[in-house]
Amino acid sequence: MVGPFPGVPYSFGALRQTYEPLFVRCDVCRRYARLYLAEIRGTDSRTKTFSCCRCGSDGALAITEPNTETGMTDYRLDQVEGPQRHPAAVDRLSGTPRPAYRLSASTTG
Repeated sequence: MVGPFPGVPYSFGALRQTYEPLFVRCDVCRRYARLYLAEIRGTDSRTKTFSCCRCGSDGALAITEPNTETGMTDYRLDQVEGPQRHPAAVDRLSGTPRPAYRLSASTTG
């Protein structure tokens, strides 16, 4: 019989105990990296977002190694030492509004 989890519910530590290694993947670059939980072990996994440090697109949390899944065999392991946020991801996550298009003077009235 299994007892209750002694840690924080919905935390990365709880996911790690259930699924073993965790990965973050980028579907644009077709890269992935193993997620190490040193600083975020007790953080609620539902409140964190990830982004690719290479292209800045959204990163997805994966519970299996992506290159072992059908249709994902071309994903490459790209473990970066001390990754920094991509400038596009910083803009997207900081909420800085950027216009999708530019209005001409004649349409603004």
